[in-house]
Amino acid sequence: MQSERRALYNSLRLNWLTDPTLKVESWQVEDYRALNFELLFERLEKFQIHLDKQTFQLYAENVDSPEDLTDELLLDTPLENESQDEVYLLVFELWRRLVTDKKSLSIFLDELDHQIYLYDTGQSKSSEPVQDALEELAIILDENIDSGVDPVSIFETISASCANDLESFLYDYTSEQIENENYIYSSELLDNFSDYVPEAKWFEFLRIRIQAVHDTIGANQAIRQLIQEHSKEEDLEFNLEILSFIAKSGEYDIFINLLKKSIPLLEIEDDFFDLVTLSIEYFERLDLDMKKQQLETLLKGRFKINPEAKFKTDAQVAEFIKICEHL
Repeated sequence: MQSERRALYNSLRLNWLTDPTLKVESWQVEDYRALNFELLFERLEKFQIHLDKQTFQLYAENVDSPEDLTDELLLDTPLENESQDEVYLLVFELWRRLVTDKKSLSIFLDELDHQIYLYDTGQSKSSEPVQDALEELAIILDENIDSGVDPVSIFETISASCANDLESFLYDYTSEQIENENYIYSSELLDNFSDYVPEAKWFEFLRIRIQAVHDTIGANQAIRQLIQEHSKEEDLEFNLEILSFIAKSGEYDIFINLLKKSIPLLEIEDDFFDLVTLSIEYFERLDLDMKKQQLETLLKGRFKINPEAKFKTDAQVAEFIKICEHL
C-alpha cells in the first residue's frame, strides 16, 4: 500500500523527536511543513528535477497521488533509493500544498498523524482540526463498508498507514472526552468507530462509563456481562482499566472477583503496586479506613523492591487477598 510510504517517515520522525540520539539522516526527520516553496523546489533541483508551482500542478493533473507523481518524475532520473525517498518527501509536501483538489489517502493520513501529534504534545490551538480529521476518517471507513469491505480489515489497513497507533489514540481520546464530560461527542465517536476497531471490548467499556453517569445499576450489570464475555481472555491491562472504574462506582463482588483473577497475570512488581493502589482507592470510597490503612502499610513494606523486578507470589500477596476478601 503506497500510503504506508509516508507513514514510515512520520514514524521515524516521531521516534526521533522522542529520542534525538537515534542515528538518522537530517532529511529523514525534517519538518517539511516548515520549508518554504523556494527551498522545496531548490532541493528538487539538486536531483535534476526542475519545477515551479505551475509546472508541478500540470504534472499533477495526470496522476492521482504524490506517490504516482514521484514515480513519474523519477522515470528519467536514475537515483539511489535514499535519494528517491528524499525526492518523494519533497514532492509529497508540494502536493499537500498545491494539489488540494486531489486528497489521496496518504495525504489525509499524514494530516491525521500531524493533528494527533499536535494534540498529544499540547500544541493544538483548538480541538476542531483533530475532530475534523476524525470525522473524515469515519467517512472514509463508511465508504469502504459500502463497497463490501470487512470493517475490521479496512481499519487495520488504514492503521498500517498511520505513524500513530490509531486504535489506542481513539480509545484515549474518547476516554478523555468522557472525563471532560463531553458525553454527546464521546458517544458519537463510539458510534463512528466501535464497529471497526479490532479490540471492541475497550470501546464497549467506554460506553459503560458513559452509561454510569446516569445509570449506575445498569452500568454495573453491563460490567458484569462484559467481564463474563471476555472471561477466558488474559488481559491484565484491560482488567486494571475496569478495576479503576469499579473502584470509583462499582460493586464489591465484581471488584474482588476481577482482582483475584488478575493476580496470576501480574508480571512485574509495578503491576502489583497498581493492583494494591486501586484497592486502596476502592476501600477509601467505601469508608473502610482500616482496610485502607492495612493496604498502605503492606505497600510501604514493598517499596524497596525494584518496580521492574519480576513479580513473585509471597506471604504479602496472600495477606493482600485476605485483607480484600473480607469486608
